[in-house]
Amino acid sequence: MILITRPVSQTKNLELLLNKNNFDYALFPAFEVSKLQTKAPVEKYDIIIFISVNAVNYAEEHYGDLFTDSSKVFAVGPVTANQLFKKNITVDCFPKTNASSQELIKMKECSALSKRKILIVRGSGGSETLKNYLSSSNQVDYLEVYERIPCELTRIHNESLMSFVNHPDGILMATSNESLINIKRLVNCVSPKYFEILRARRLIVFSERIKSSAEKLGFIKIETTQNPSDEDFVDMLLNKKL
Repeated sequence: MILITRPVSQTKNLELLLNKNNFDYALFPAFEVSKLQTKAPVEKYDIIIFISVNAVNYAEEHYGDLFTDSSKVFAVGPVTANQLFKKNITVDCFPKTNASSQELIKMKECSALSKRKILIVRGSGGSETLKNYLSSSNQVDYLEVYERIPCELTRIHNESLMSFVNHPDGILMATSNESLINIKRLVNCVSPKYFEILRARRLIVFSERIKSSAEKLGFIKIETTQNPSDEDFVDMLLNKKL
């Protein structure tokens, strides 16, 4: 059994893939994503960096104000880049695998930036890694277009958790550090003993940064996808099918 911790509004594609490959699953949303009411910056930027698929989608109303003929567009990984491609936006730089801010920083196009105006499009309260690195020699600003709202415990959480812990085997997913924190909070609201069960289960995460956080929480069987996509997640399941 797979415990899906994505926002309910963003599980359709994953559910289709799991159904297609005959995987049993239960919904256990750790948070929901909500659009922020923001205004496009008046200033024009040399480089615009998109941190996630959500950043691409929720910033769309501002595209006409953001992009100029000379703007270059970066993405934190191939899944985010692909979402930009779908919206007919050329992406000038993105890591082909291991999507993360750290991987983007390693690329010459990013690491060599100096005296540029850079806009990072993201959700509120994300990692500061990219800005901290780039701001030493560039002007770096944020456009925050969405927020993650932690879920409160519901009947669905209780039912899904009971199915998962009573299943002889199961796999948990975590798509962000915030997801991990909220999973722990929600499970502990039911019973701390259930979180001990979860920590012993196989956990698939979407980045090395999330893996590090999971290790600190005591998870033992942690695997990392190459890219933060539903397809990569299911590929890992198929390689070690339950």
